Amino acid sequence: MRVILDLSLRDPAENLALEEAILRSYGADKVPPTLRIWRNPRCVVIGRGQRPEDEADLDFCRRYRIPVVRRPSGGGAVYHHPGNLNFSLFLPLDGPWRDVKRAHEAVGELLAEALEGKFGLRAEFTEGSLFVEGIKVSGMAQYRHRGLLYHGTLLLWDDRVPMDRVLLALRPGYSPSGVPSRPSPTGSLSGLVGREVSVEEGVRLLLSAFKPLGRYGRGEVSLREWALAWSLLPEYRAL
Repeated sequence: MRVILDLSLRDPAENLALEEAILRSYGADKVPPTLRIWRNPRCVVIGRGQRPEDEADLDFCRRYRIPVVRRPSGGGAVYHHPGNLNFSLFLPLDGPWRDVKRAHEAVGELLAEALEGKFGLRAEFTEGSLFVEGIKVSGMAQYRHRGLLYHGTLLLWDDRVPMDRVLLALRPGYSPSGVPSRPSPTGSLSGLVGREVSVEEGVRLLLSAFKPLGRYGRGEVSLREWALAWSLLPEYRAL
């Protein structure tokens, strides 16, 4: 499995366009199964069936230069920031990955085992989210096109900007016209273990979790993938 450690805080739309570019390359048999570990600066990421004005406080986002971008997968809006470590798996549509529910269960079990082994935290997986003591530490989504893009988050530490300042689903009166977000009580690994959990620790946790999926080989995004991502970039800017 090709492993891409991509931790630069670049344009969030570029990061999301790169998700589709890698998936297309994988679906065309240009690259092997891939694990990408990456981060975004502050941004709101909405699902493909959502509208920015329904999900984000656009005035606040403009004032503080927090972009709103759209990911290729469905589901609800999330708030990304540097303390949120993202992972993306690019896998074949066979075996456990053929079925949406089984794919969620397979990844959830791997992450739960890694969390218990690394931090002694007992995690439970429910409907695409991982909870520790009732607190959500990871949310996941899928996108299928000649291959599986399975991506998710791992919250290492909380941001100084509270999520309810940017996400409308956390406020009274939320009534979207598109796919609704279903937020849960969220917390960080740092808060749960009582000390700061670093990016390096988060990366090692994810590498440990997904090691059963295949032998690792260090890789990079190819020039072909970059070129395709840049051509797709306008599709990922939600505003």
